[in-house]
Amino acid sequence: MRARVTSFLAGLHSPERVYQRWQGPCMVWVAWLGLILAAINPPHGTGITVCWIKLYTGIDCLGCGLTRSMSCGLRGMFTESFNYHPFGLFILLLFLFTVVTNLLPSVRRRVEIWMEAHAMLCNGLYLLFVVSFVTFGTVRAIVELFHRFAAF
Repeated sequence: MRARVTSFLAGLHSPERVYQRWQGPCMVWVAWLGLILAAINPPHGTGITVCWIKLYTGIDCLGCGLTRSMSCGLRGMFTESFNYHPFGLFILLLFLFTVVTNLLPSVRRRVEIWMEAHAMLCNGLYLLFVVSFVTFGTVRAIVELFHRFAAF
């Protein structure tokens, strides 16, 4: 167990992948796609469920509401954005930062150098974000299931 903890902490200090994790090509594509979808979708959705988990189970997935949240955030509707998904505004800011950084090579290089110099902070924030996102989505689904079964 001690070896696993030591290995995990060593991974947090590792600067090799920190920039790729936050600003790599995959993240750039996801950011562009997310911003485009948020820009073209109406703030309160189209009324059509595109989430297959929600469609087949009736339960929100981890990301249900993110597109509507980001769409509201782009339009300055911050309360509605938070209500659709609490992580929407943070993801919107992350996507905007990623796109701007990608478009400006000199800024991109400075961000990469900074992230590598602060690998533990960046990797820790990444881990915190993933754990928080999954925890929120899981708790939301459990509460939804509880309310559904309590209604019977």
